[in-house]
Amino acid sequence: MLSPSEIKKVDKSGLYKIYENWPNLCKKVYETEVNVPDASNIGKIIYAGMGGSATPGDILQDWLKDKIDIPFYVVKDYHLPKFAGKDTLVIAVSCSGNTEEILSIFSESLKAGCKIVTISSGGLLEKVSLKNNIPYNKITFTLLSRASFPQIFYSSIKIIASFGFINGLKDQIPKSIIMMNDLSKRISIESPIRKNLSKRIAIRFYDSLPLIYGSNLNRAVAIRFKNVLNENAKMHAIVDVIPELCHNEIVAWEGIKNKTFRSIFLRYKGEPPEVRVRFEILKELIKDAGFDVFEIWSRGNDCLSKIISLLYVLDFSSLYMAILRGFDPSPTINIKRMKDGLKSRLDRN
Repeated sequence: MLSPSEIKKVDKSGLYKIYENWPNLCKKVYETEVNVPDASNIGKIIYAGMGGSATPGDILQDWLKDKIDIPFYVVKDYHLPKFAGKDTLVIAVSCSGNTEEILSIFSESLKAGCKIVTISSGGLLEKVSLKNNIPYNKITFTLLSRASFPQIFYSSIKIIASFGFINGLKDQIPKSIIMMNDLSKRISIESPIRKNLSKRIAIRFYDSLPLIYGSNLNRAVAIRFKNVLNENAKMHAIVDVIPELCHNEIVAWEGIKNKTFRSIFLRYKGEPPEVRVRFEILKELIKDAGFDVFEIWSRGNDCLSKIISLLYVLDFSSLYMAILRGFDPSPTINIKRMKDGLKSRLDRN
């Protein structure tokens, strides 16, 4: 089960190769200079992205929310918030460069007089950026938008760092890459199940409806896990976070009968007492309902390493779940159908 030959047979596009190469991609991007606007008096940051291009923004928001003095917003939509203006830095990201929502955000950012910087692998976003003299950062597209996380995330970190917002956090960036490099050996396709956490997660959850419970410390990782389960493994998943789930989600366990539900807790070393206690009580409630709880813990000593370690393990596990379910993880047929349907119907209007 989950032998290298079995994985290669199902993963026809070779997504596993990209996951295994993530540490090298991270290092390469981190060592690359970025283009940024000549800007001062930035009062807020908006990160605009969709799908796999949005995840880096979510991760940055979680990492920075209690560490920088200005608001950081993530927009996954066609339109800028009304408050965006001359004191707003907009980081517009589209891996393909052709995401219509981000092209709309770019246009509105120009009209609003925002300070803009863009990231893509080419496409229309590159063209409109160069046409309007907007600082543009070209990344290498690696098979899929969601697989290009290292290029987008570490480019975005460097952009934010260039403005001096994370001066006290810069040492966490190389540490997170070292952490990922160490993990890659443990969760690669050559690593056996007994030593491979990602494979063990996959075996436990591939035939279930996962209930992914995190905290506000790792909200974005929980959402990312749900998203890659959708896209790689072609399966549904439910996400909720502490403390909010203690006011609603926990009640559902009083009447739950479906044994295909399986819960997975995303835990952090050094959790605040209020988070730790809620997780422990939640575990008791779930066990009293007749269900087991599976916990995975972050690695590393700094906040960014903890985030990246969880994300990497879970992304790889979603690939292994795809293999166990018999799906090539790369194709996303329904996303293509949605895009084609939108194009044909909007063109008629």
